[in-house]
Amino acid sequence: MTVLRLNFIKRGNVMKKRSILLVIPLILLPYLALFTIATVFLSTELDFFRYIMESIFDSNGLYIILAFILYCIFTVILTAFCFEFNISKKYEPLSFAKTVMIIKIIQIPAYLTIFVLGVLLAITIITLPFAIGLFWLDCLSLALSGALLISVAINSIKQGIFKLNDVLWIMILQFVFCADVISSIIFYIKLKKAAEAKRQSAQN
Repeated sequence: MTVLRLNFIKRGNVMKKRSILLVIPLILLPYLALFTIATVFLSTELDFFRYIMESIFDSNGLYIILAFILYCIFTVILTAFCFEFNISKKYEPLSFAKTVMIIKIIQIPAYLTIFVLGVLLAITIITLPFAIGLFWLDCLSLALSGALLISVAINSIKQGIFKLNDVLWIMILQFVFCADVISSIIFYIKLKKAAEAKRQSAQN
């Protein structure tokens, strides 16, 4: 039994590390968007961004935008893998719920900056496409992190931790700005309490 328990713990740690690696691109997505915008607009003003633009993107703004689009596609693919792993119950719900909650909290500064920047860019017609792009990027990032938490909720339903009625409102709020962060925290707290109650019940 001890060997089986150690193997289970080891497997759980491996899956946890793998899940963290898979979501790193999603964590960085809004920040990389800000870096892309800064490189395009500040490459003529600051040496650092000028060096990035000249040495990597050959002073062509289309190249850096294309690179960012490819990064978005890569992030979507990795997120889809995470979603599938959760649906098939390969991840422990509590651990991954915590991961998704942390992702959403870490991205708050980026969301606020993108919102302010989007408002500023929407002032002129020339920069309006960038404002629209930032809005859709926010929607993409929200949808991806929301999909991850939904997959955790489905996993918890499959494992008998919750019923659909218990988490349906949390799943819906994953596509509402600000409410998604609050609901992810509530879901993690509920899941943690359920795990502790299950552990105590098993000991008794």
